Amino acid sequence: MANEERDRLEGYRYNLPFFEHLHKKLQDAAGMSRNPAGEDASGEGYGSSGAGTAPSGTPRTERTLSTGPGEENLLRLIEERIALLDKVRECSDDLVPLIGEEPPGMGEELAMLGETGYGDLQDTLLRPGRASISVVIPVFNEERCITRCLDSIRGLADEIIVLDTGSTDGTVDLIRGEYPHVRLEFAEWRDDFAEIRNRLNDLAAGDWIFQLDADEALIGDGAELRAFLQLFYDCPAEALVVSPKIVNHDGGELTLTRRIFRREDGLRYYGVIHEDLRKEMDERGGDLRHLMTEFTLSHDGYEPQVIKAKNKHERNIRLEEQMAAREPDNIRWHYFLAREKQEAGFPDHEIVEGIRTGLQLRGTRTEPDHFHLRSLLLLAGILDSRPQYNEPLNALAEEINALYPECTDGLYYLLLHEYTDGTGNLVTRAESGLNRLKRLENPYSLLHPRSDHVIQLLGEMFMAAGQYKRAFHLYSQISDERILQNLRKRLGGLQDEIAAFLEG
Repeated sequence: MANEERDRLEGYRYNLPFFEHLHKKLQDAAGMSRNPAGEDASGEGYGSSGAGTAPSGTPRTERTLSTGPGEENLLRLIEERIALLDKVRECSDDLVPLIGEEPPGMGEELAMLGETGYGDLQDTLLRPGRASISVVIPVFNEERCITRCLDSIRGLADEIIVLDTGSTDGTVDLIRGEYPHVRLEFAEWRDDFAEIRNRLNDLAAGDWIFQLDADEALIGDGAELRAFLQLFYDCPAEALVVSPKIVNHDGGELTLTRRIFRREDGLRYYGVIHEDLRKEMDERGGDLRHLMTEFTLSHDGYEPQVIKAKNKHERNIRLEEQMAAREPDNIRWHYFLAREKQEAGFPDHEIVEGIRTGLQLRGTRTEPDHFHLRSLLLLAGILDSRPQYNEPLNALAEEINALYPECTDGLYYLLLHEYTDGTGNLVTRAESGLNRLKRLENPYSLLHPRSDHVIQLLGEMFMAAGQYKRAFHLYSQISDERILQNLRKRLGGLQDEIAAFLEG
């Protein structure tokens, strides 16, 4: 393979469509090698003369591939590459062509690959990556969880550094006794998370730095994440940041976690709490390139008993107030402060005021903003549960839908408003109808002599509104056996569906 061709193929190193098409081409070639006459299922060849003429549309210049142990190994390597690239669930817009889009001319490129070209693929596109990984962990009184954390990164790290900030429990002794390969360092805690993380960045010697918390644990095989990071180390994107997904104890997920980055990019943390990873400080992270992945960290540090034990709310609010004062024009800090106050049980009016302060910073801008969306959703949750604010939830939901059309939370609040409004109207109308029926002194009907059809409909309205007791109370007043039989048949079928659902 010529150097020019090799360099051109190198551009496909991270391209998922390329490897998926290549995988199919190899599988097709393997099938042809087992059926060299080009026979179909009926035993007849492609051409009527039996000469094995290729199907119409097959390029005449396409090179053929014989299969054997070497090609089987190539197929395995391609499958491994596809599995790694499939771990990218989302990425920055300028990385989409590199990873997720089919490049122009790719089909022709694949058609021209012959046996020599396939062999060179193993030496170029499919060569194993080479990059070392430092996992760095800040700790303070983490005896409860540090074993789980350290055990989870077996097979991943070339270097593990733990920076203790004054533990008074058994954390340090546990690490020294059970994990002699872990480098243990010490630092004074000065109410500054960014300072500690930046100190860990400076201590790390690996090509990749993975900032992991002690109350987190990597789920699955660390070797797969290692292979992923080794693959992407040479990715031509400046300030590349890899985000494993974090799953909290309550099932909530965070995707843009920004935990893994290349040491050579010189990224630094900013903020005494909820520290923000940045390259140029003035860009506030806007100059980073992101890979959000399916690699997963479990996190239990915000379980209620853990928060109470560490007085996290009191500490967090104090530090978040510092950041809101230091960078008052950054919605990030106003959102975190409002969220923390809500979790700590502060009055709703104080939380709403803080959210609105942050939202006003957006002005007339219309571009998507992660913390603007989170602030809108935090406000929507309060308006939904506290209707006394007299602010229409549907207007807020429409704003979320307009600015973030791919976010289903806006649709959720729109539907919730319509459901709540519709249910309320349904109950109001059912009650009005029932009261009117009760006021009739001499009721009569040409459709049903005892007006059971009206009682049934009122029951249906209460049932649709979730007022089940009122619905069944009305059903019990029906005397017409035909109506009762129809009700029992329908509700009996519903009972079967409910039982099947509850049984799982």
